[in-house]
Amino acid sequence: MISNRAIRRSQGASSVVEQTVPVPRPGEVVLAPEAVSLCGTDLQMLRGIRDDPSPVLGHEGACRVVDVGDGVSDVAVGDRVMVNPTHPGDPSFLLGHNVDGLFQQRVRIARSAVTSGLLVPLDESLDSVTATLVEPLAITDYALDCLAGSFEGAPGTGTTLAVLGDGLVGNLASLRAVLQGRWSRVVLAHTSRAGMEWSAAAWAQHDIEHVLVDHLPAAVRGERLDAVVATHRDRTVEMVDLLAGPLGDEAVAVHVSGGVPAVAHPRHLLGVDLGGVRAANTGGPWPPRRVVWSQGARQVQVTGNRGVTSAALSKAAADVASLGAAVVPLITHRTDLQGGADLMNRMVSAGSRHIDGRLVVRLVVTINPELMISGVPASATEEQGGRS
Repeated sequence: MISNRAIRRSQGASSVVEQTVPVPRPGEVVLAPEAVSLCGTDLQMLRGIRDDPSPVLGHEGACRVVDVGDGVSDVAVGDRVMVNPTHPGDPSFLLGHNVDGLFQQRVRIARSAVTSGLLVPLDESLDSVTATLVEPLAITDYALDCLAGSFEGAPGTGTTLAVLGDGLVGNLASLRAVLQGRWSRVVLAHTSRAGMEWSAAAWAQHDIEHVLVDHLPAAVRGERLDAVVATHRDRTVEMVDLLAGPLGDEAVAVHVSGGVPAVAHPRHLLGVDLGGVRAANTGGPWPPRRVVWSQGARQVQVTGNRGVTSAALSKAAADVASLGAAVVPLITHRTDLQGGADLMNRMVSAGSRHIDGRLVVRLVVTINPELMISGVPASATEEQGGRS
């Protein structure tokens, strides 16, 4: 019998529940996720920092098409896909935010998402665990491309890249930048000492410098600086002000990858609305829309985005496969549905990603074990509860 067990949140707590198996209406598709990861925005929703209404979170992972509604022709039962979670033209579809996400065994995808090409074909060779990194890699690459000034009219960019924030995107952006070689120096600025210790150990073989964010101005003084802001939304404005204030003339380009609060106006970049900058690039258009803030001879290019194109996800799927073992350290924890709910509750209760002496950089939850495509050995991550 087909089941639809799900991790469902209610009043700040997560639990595994049995839900009705969805039936697709005309134009809709039902998916069975293989494995799904918990991202930083998910954790903010669990903690009540964000008020997104979806009780079932999750938007990163590979899926199988298991049922299609009348009129669907672009995908068929058995196809392997991932979902582009951000609809560029329909704000009512934001997977795992305002519609139920992937932390369940069966997920119904709306007609508007299907007809807009948000179901992205995924190669059978990409293992289920690594597939959870495709969307973060696409977001990261979009940010780095914006900073590299590879579009008409972009001002000259810096020779040093600073990445602010030591979550998954911050770590991934630092690694990706070093491997690309577009900056002569890469500095990862951490919001916690535990995060700095983890990253320094994980990337010891890569030329990434590690500092606490408070020490960043001294570390890059006098250099032309590009920056990715990948902190949680409650620290984004503070981080932009750090770049535009104490760093003064050093910062020449800033990209906001993390979320922003409802009011996001840096006091050192008067007139810049960070939320508006991100919203203008919903879906990752190219070339990006940007704001160039100027004061006298000084200019700062500001970009940001919410989501990327389906084409960018396809490219990231190929790229993450080629990165292979290089990205394995990012997946620190793997578990099943019950173990996932338990760990989510522990992180919310502790107010920290540091659990049992280990940092949770990325948690991957197995949703439908029989669909898993192996590739990353379980020994490379910490299994929770022995049920991965």
